[in-house]
Parts: sequence; structure tokens; C-alpha cells
Amino acid sequence: MIKKLFSPAILVTVCTSALLAACNQTPEESEQSSRGLELYVSPQGQQGALGTQAAPFKTIAGARDAIRQLDDLQRQQDITVWLRGGTYTLNETLVLNRQDGGQGDNFVNYRAYPEETAIISSGKAVVGWSKLSTEVEGLPEIAKNKVWVADVTRAEFGRFTALFTGDKRLPRARSDRFDGIKPTGYEIADSRNVMHKKDRHLLKEIRYVEGAPIRDWKNLDDIEVFFNPVPWALNFIPLEAIDLKQQLLTLKYEANAPAFSQNSPWAIIENAVDFIDEAGEWAHNSLTGKLYYWPHDNKKPSDITIPQLKELVRVEGDIDYDGPVDQPVKNISFEGLTFTQAKRSTWSKDHKGWGIQHDWDTFDTGNAMLRFRGAENMQVLANHFTNSAGSAIRLDLHAQNITIKDNLIDYVGHMGVLLAGYGPGIKDVNHHNTITNNIIHHVGEIIWHGHAIFAWQSGSNVISNNWIHHVPRKAVGVAGPRVQILMKKNEDFDEAAKTIRWNEIDLDVEYSDDTQAHFMPYLHAKNNIIENNKVTKTLLQLHDGASINVSGAGEGNIIRHNYIYDVDYIGARTDDWQRGTVTTQNIFENAGTGIVHKDYNHITNNIFINTNGEAIRMRAFPRQYFKPDSVIQHNIFTQGRRPPYGARDLWNTTEFFATKRGTKPIPYEYSLDFNTYAFSGADKFLQSHKQNGVEANSIATEQQQFIDVENKDYRLVTGAKALETGFKPFDVSMDSFGVTKDYPKHLLALDRDTMQWGGETILHGGLEGVQKNVH
Repeated sequence: MIKKLFSPAILVTVCTSALLAACNQTPEESEQSSRGLELYVSPQGQQGALGTQAAPFKTIAGARDAIRQLDDLQRQQDITVWLRGGTYTLNETLVLNRQDGGQGDNFVNYRAYPEETAIISSGKAVVGWSKLSTEVEGLPEIAKNKVWVADVTRAEFGRFTALFTGDKRLPRARSDRFDGIKPTGYEIADSRNVMHKKDRHLLKEIRYVEGAPIRDWKNLDDIEVFFNPVPWALNFIPLEAIDLKQQLLTLKYEANAPAFSQNSPWAIIENAVDFIDEAGEWAHNSLTGKLYYWPHDNKKPSDITIPQLKELVRVEGDIDYDGPVDQPVKNISFEGLTFTQAKRSTWSKDHKGWGIQHDWDTFDTGNAMLRFRGAENMQVLANHFTNSAGSAIRLDLHAQNITIKDNLIDYVGHMGVLLAGYGPGIKDVNHHNTITNNIIHHVGEIIWHGHAIFAWQSGSNVISNNWIHHVPRKAVGVAGPRVQILMKKNEDFDEAAKTIRWNEIDLDVEYSDDTQAHFMPYLHAKNNIIENNKVTKTLLQLHDGASINVSGAGEGNIIRHNYIYDVDYIGARTDDWQRGTVTTQNIFENAGTGIVHKDYNHITNNIFINTNGEAIRMRAFPRQYFKPDSVIQHNIFTQGRRPPYGARDLWNTTEFFATKRGTKPIPYEYSLDFNTYAFSGADKFLQSHKQNGVEANSIATEQQQFIDVENKDYRLVTGAKALETGFKPFDVSMDSFGVTKDYPKHLLALDRDTMQWGGETILHGGLEGVQKNVH
């Protein structure tokens, strides 16, 4: 049947194969009918085309609009939009809403045509380059006669913080690190924010020391300061004012904590011509409308692009933010596509209070190439998310039954995958999503606290069989607002404070009570399963974290059967305000510390091999209502550089000021037993703890427990002592961790290329050939 469809913007003819009479179909037509309706798009298509293979639409939006014109009967089939090879450059976000989803059990599929590369991008070309022939204040002597300039105005290109050449991001000019003066005279909140509003001015001040690379720039709004007010977060904020006499920088927006207030702080300046001192670097002056760039080959630049959008594709339902029920979009899939070149996140004047978990991202914000906001039953399959200044994928607010599988995410500026539900309250609609069999590396290249996968206020998700390597912070994080934030109703400027649905929360609680148990029903990052992942080379830039970290979340999270190896810091951690997490059947090899344990969580049936620090480091946290009897049993500990754990009296110090203290030094508060210690000197170690009432049934031995550690064969030897303690053997084959053998071969081949421009990528730089003293 041929049906003509009319709309004000488009006249198309769509062949609805599902309605063809079966008796008139050839075998080929019958096969096509079983696939449902098929439309075609090509960058070489023509406006007004029919959307057929011979006459494809020119834009993806054209195909979307044609589908909108179908009647209900025509929608009762799968619909596939085939994207032919080439680049689809968007100048506005492609929005798919409720009318764009599949009907019933049917899907609307956006797929790359077989054996072709369909690229979705917002990169806009920069043209009109000329060799810089005039003096520019601040330009280093080394850059003279090497820099090219083009007219790039904000009116035409908007505000931008990233520049690309081909499929690679160019590093923005930046200074070396400089020091500042530690602020004093204010009360520090547990989050390291200022405690009181009267001290908020400190969040916008940086007092620098003599010799800092500061001058009185005229284009202050272009100049950004990158700094780490805390070891676990990076701030990136434009300047508002400079006082050279007072050596004071005033920031345009508030930081998440005062600059230079914590250990090992630093700051750098970005986007000033003063710091174009090697090939590949650039800076933009929006006052003069000039873009300055030093090409690698010293030739006239070509193929230079500026991303125009923060979101390339947004799938968005009808959100009733204050109400109990949203109306989601359903049944859309994206398969085999390449998403690239979107903008970086930026903060705003009202950012304070909307930042989630240490301001690692912003609540309900469009800063990912593919974003779901009010969506169910979505599929993201075998796509490549690459070379972008922002995040790859976000699942915001209402997001359920979304499968992210077989993708490659690499060289993105912020998050790999973010799941972010509603703030604490009773509206719990971000759950039961699956993130599986993906390869994720070199995320957070600009914003260093970007995780590979981060679930905030999102529960009952499965995060499995992912291969995660070379990330600046965590591989997997699960979190929610911590209790001390929930105890400050009258303050709205701490982490995620504005996301809290106060009218849904019972606030009749005091710190003398078990506050964590009281608020647990409002914390939705619960019952997540993190399993079968392979993780290495984490926390390459920021510290005080773990490869897999659970903090301030709900109960029921499981960290199971993961292989975490060659990490300088922590393998897994149940951090502050975390209860009810089970860490089991994992292998921790060559880790700085295997596990950091806090509060009431269980560690069972794990293998620890050659840890640099303690295998398990047991800690407390501020305002903790201590709950004893965590189960730490049936684990195998091999030789490490330090003893597997130590005893600490954490209750009689000013560091933790617990609400309810333990009565004995940690670890003697725990159910610590039935473990195997297989290393030289294990008997002496074990006896020192047995006399304090733990490890009664644990075994010390010098017997090798595994068949071949050097070749990663961690099967137990015949007669292994660990079997006597109740250790349950699990699948330790390397094939059981990370992506499976059916992972797309063309994406796997790309993962092997972890180098850009002939040298290993330096995070935050993108293209540097020589490492500089950068953050």
C-alpha cells in the first residue's frame, strides 16, 4: 500500500510493507515485511525525498517527522530508520518525545546501515584562517610566527570550551600549576563546603601567591580557573574579576569548597593566549572574536570544528516533576551509530545545591550526547561515543528498562554513563536499567571526576561485564545524598540540597538517633548489582576514591565477581554513610588497597593478591552511628607489602566524632572469621588478632592456594587450605570478566588503539605530545 502523508513542512510517500497483501509478495518482499517499515536517511539525501533507499531523507529529523504522520494502524509494526554512511551535523538537538516511540511491543529503531559509518555530530567548521601577523598581548615568544587566527564570534558559534581537528580534540592553552593561600576563619561542613551562608564569599575567592601566572586580562569571561578544592573533585569556573594589588581572583560562580582549603591543592588558568606555548594549543577571545591556534604541522588549519550542542539526541517524555507520575517515551533503539563532538558542561549562577555527590555532575542537566529523560524500554546497542567535550550517555529522572550494551565509550570529557534519578523523597522511578558488555576508557578527559559509570539515586540496575580502563577517577560509582545534607533543611547550598523533596520526607530525627536508618527509605541507589566487570588503571588523576565505590546510597547493593587489578589506589570501597552492601567473589590484584570498609557492610569469599597496602582497611566517618557485626569471612589473603589489616582505635579521636561509638578497636567489632591467610608470617599475624576475640576459625598457611598466579590461573590447588574455612570456589577464568566474546569486533579493534597522536593520551589534554605540569 502506498499512502501519501501531508504536513505543513513535508510531503512524503511511505511504503507500508506490513499492509501489503501476502499473496502479492515475493520472498524478498516477505522478508522485508517481517522487518516492518523501513525508512532511509543519507547526508546526500534531498529535501522532499520519499525516504526510500533510492530517495533517502536528508535529515534524521525528516524521518522522525514522517513517522509522526503515520496512522495508528501503520504504527503497529517495527519501524527502522536506516542511517547511511556519512556525517549528520546537527544545529539543534534531535528531540524524540512520546509520539516518537514504538507502539505496543514494537520499536522505532535508528540504525547505521550495514558496513557503513553513520556519524552524528554538532561540530561546526571554522574557516577563514590566516597567519597571525599582528602583535597580540601576552602571546609567548616561542609561539610567534606559528599561530594562525580566524574570526569566531559568540554570535555565530556560541560559548565553547573545546576545539576538534578531525576526530581528535585539541588541548586548550593552559598555565602551569600555581599555589594559593589557604582560607581560614570559617566552619567547615562535612562535605568540605562552608557550613554557613555568611562564609559563602569564600567559595568565589582565590588568593594566589607571588609568581602566579596572572595578568589583567580584558576578556575575563573567557578565562577559566581549574582547581581542586578537595582531592576528589575538579572545579572549572570563569573569572569575574582580578585584583592584582590584593592578589585576588574572584570567580564568576561558587566552587564546591573554598580553593586551597584542603591537602595538596593547586590551580591553573585556561584559555589565555599567554599559554599557547606548544603545537596543538589554542585560545579564544570572545571580545575580539578571534580564535588563535598553533597547528601541529605549521600549515594552514583545515578540518577544525567547534561543537554547537551539549545534547545531540534527547529522548524525553512528559515529566511531572512535583507530581507522583511521569509519562515516559517508550520503545526506541539506537544501534551502530557514532556520536561525537558535543559541548562540555559548564556551571551557572544557581549551580550551588544542584550538584550531585561532590558536584561531580549537575542534577537534571542536558550535557550528554545521548540523553534519556522520562523514558522506558530503550536500547543503546553497539554504538561508538567518542571525542566529545561532555558526557556520553545520561539517564535522568524517570528511566526504566533501558539497556546500554556492546558500546564503546572513549575520549569523552566528562561522564561515560550517568544514571540520575529524583532527589531523596518517595518518587523512585529511575531503576531496572542494564549497562552491560561495554568498553569504557579515557572518560573524564577534561573534567577529571568523570566516572565510567555513575548511578546516583538510581536502583535495581545491573552493571555487568564491562571492560573499564584508563579513567581519571572511578570505574563505577553508586551514591546518593549523605545524611548530613539531609539533616540541614534550612540550607540549600550544600551538595544536592536543592534536589531534596522535603515535603515527602519525615524530618523528625536527631543526630542522637540512627539517622542513617531513618533516611534510608528516601535513598534510591539500592539493590544495584555490579558484577563480572574487568577494571584497571583507575584514579589516574584524582584521589580519595575507589575503582568501585558505594557511598550514601541505599541498602542491598552487591559488588560481585569483578576482577580489579593494577590500580594504584583502592579496589572497592563502602564509603561514608553506606550500609547493607555485600562485596563477594571478587579478585583484587596489585591494588594499593583491596577494600576500604566503613559501617555495616559485608566482605565475603574474595581473593586478595599482592596488595601494596592493606587488603582491607577499616575506617569510620564523621557523625557515624556505629553498627557492629559486619561479616568479613571466607576470604583468601596472599602475600602483600603490608599485613592484610590493622587494628585501630578510631573512637577516641577528634577525627570522626561519632554519634554512637564502638566499644573496641576496629576490627574487633566485626564478625571476622573463617578466612585463609596464605603467606610467610601469616601465623604470627593471625595469632595477634585471635587473642582479641576474632578469627577463631581462620587458618594461617604458607601453602600456595592457586594453580598459577603468575599466569592468572586462580583455581585452587588440590587440597587447598581455603576449602577448610568454607571458601566457595567461583569462576576465576579471565574470560568470565569484562566483555564477552560476542562483543562487536570492529569496536574491539578500536579499543586496542588507546593512543592518540603517537603517544599515550594524557588526561585533560587530548593531543599533547609532551606532558606538561598540569592538573
